[in-house]
Amino acid sequence: MGSLGEEELEKLVIDYIESPVTFSDQMEKSSRALITLKEILGTTREEEMEIEEKINAFMKRRRLSYEGDDEKKEVMKKIVSKLRSDGYNASISKTSWDSSYDHLEGCRVFRCTRKYEYIDVMVTSHRDGDDVRKLNRVIIDLDFKSQFELAKQTKDYKEITGMLPKVFVASEERLKRVVSLVCGEMKKSMKEEGMCRPPWRTSRYMQAKWLPENRRRRVSCSKRESWSVFDDDGEADTMSGGGTRSKTTCCLPIF
Repeated sequence: MGSLGEEELEKLVIDYIESPVTFSDQMEKSSRALITLKEILGTTREEEMEIEEKINAFMKRRRLSYEGDDEKKEVMKKIVSKLRSDGYNASISKTSWDSSYDHLEGCRVFRCTRKYEYIDVMVTSHRDGDDVRKLNRVIIDLDFKSQFELAKQTKDYKEITGMLPKVFVASEERLKRVVSLVCGEMKKSMKEEGMCRPPWRTSRYMQAKWLPENRRRRVSCSKRESWSVFDDDGEADTMSGGGTRSKTTCCLPIF
């Protein structure tokens, strides 16, 4: 063993002796988070796996890639067209939410209107144990991993984000679980790096990007762009010409 290796080993031993409990706790928590994230990412329904395989094969065959929002939007349109031709109810969804005032907290909050685009697919499946058909939403995000990038990050957080796929295909429930877990690890990483966590890095704010109550789905239209705003019952209120009316307000307190 070289001298550099001996020095590193000695440092590890000293660190362990000086703070055995803290070191062990951190390792255990880090391992638990990685295992949990792996389980969530690996727990996919049949319709999710099928759609993901189709998208990956299509992007590889057509050599689709992008740089910037404009190219990304074109790739999204091609994927939606492909899915529709295969019989899927696929659309580009745009979420828009405004953090202006939190009536529950009764305080001023970060004021800013945010917008985000992704693909969603409405699929029907049978509930377990009966013949009742249920409508599920499958979310397709072509830039999921980059949403959690930090300028400064700990090694543990880098391992967490390293597990995230760039193209993420998941049910709404599974996506929420992933976002909640990663945002929790993000909070720890920013604290260890001496960074203050801004409101738009909280789990609640991050999830707003994909929440159904904030979305508008683009309806196929020959000349004019049309968007449909869906309420909780799945009924639509259609707007033509690319209107910007949002369905709900997402408010977050400053801290």
